[in-house]
Amino acid sequence: MGFCPLFDRIATLASGADVKNKLATILSFPGTSTSASRSELRGHFLNALRVSESPVVIDFSGCNTLNHDDIDLLIECAARVSGRDREVRFAAGSRVIRVLLEVTRISSIVPVFDSVEEALAIVQVPRMDFDDAGQSPDSGEYL
Repeated sequence: MGFCPLFDRIATLASGADVKNKLATILSFPGTSTSASRSELRGHFLNALRVSESPVVIDFSGCNTLNHDDIDLLIECAARVSGRDREVRFAAGSRVIRVLLEVTRISSIVPVFDSVEEALAIVQVPRMDFDDAGQSPDSGEYL
C-alpha cells in the first residue's frame, strides 16, 4: 500500500479511491527522517493537494524529533497552501514535537493540535446564510 512509515494512514490515496469528499487527508511524518523519506512525504503532500480539496493533516505521532531539513520541509508545505483555499494542520503527537514547532515559530503559521483526532474535530462545514424568510442569498430558492 505504499511506503509504510509515511503512507500507512492514507489508504484512500494509496488505493486510488476518490478523496474529493473526504474530510481530511492524513500523512504520517517519518519516525526516522532521511532525505529520501522527506522527498517521499513532499510527493505525497503535493499529490494530496492535487487530488483533494480537503485539509491535509501531517501526523507526527511516530516522530521524536525534528532537524533543520524537517523544519524546511514543513515550512515548504505551509507555503504551498498559503494564499490558496487550502489548509494544512499538524498533529504533534507529543510534547517534544509541539515544543519544537512552537520554538521554531511554525505554530504561528500552521495550526498545531495534540492529536489527529483533535485536528479533525475542527473541520469546518461550509456555511450558508439565510435571510429571515429562509431564502439563501445565493440561490434565490426558499427552504
